[in-house]
Amino acid sequence: MISKEDIEHLKDLARLPASTDASQGGEFGAKETEKLAGDLGAILAHIDSLKDADVSGVSEIAHAADLKNIFRADAPADSPRSGAAGLDNKYETAGDLINAFPEKFEADHGTYLKVKSIL
Repeated sequence: MISKEDIEHLKDLARLPASTDASQGGEFGAKETEKLAGDLGAILAHIDSLKDADVSGVSEIAHAADLKNIFRADAPADSPRSGAAGLDNKYETAGDLINAFPEKFEADHGTYLKVKSIL
């Protein structure tokens, strides 16, 4: 059986009001505290009885359901943009790429390249 001090400590942890007479509007009176101690004692006794269960023939599991990975393996693949669709490393340096643009204009912030479209 759980002591009254343990119940009071649990009520403090749960931030429940202190023990008062329930007839005066308080949450827990002496009867409620005794009932709570009995109920909590019964719950803990049931949990203790589970320690005696024979589980030697039961295999350990991580999940109750048999879960499998449904996603494909993460493996490298060829890029769909290689070949004619890609740049094929046409420009060796950033300077080569900048020189490929026909129209450039200077501004206070630096050199800008004019492009016809993004895609």
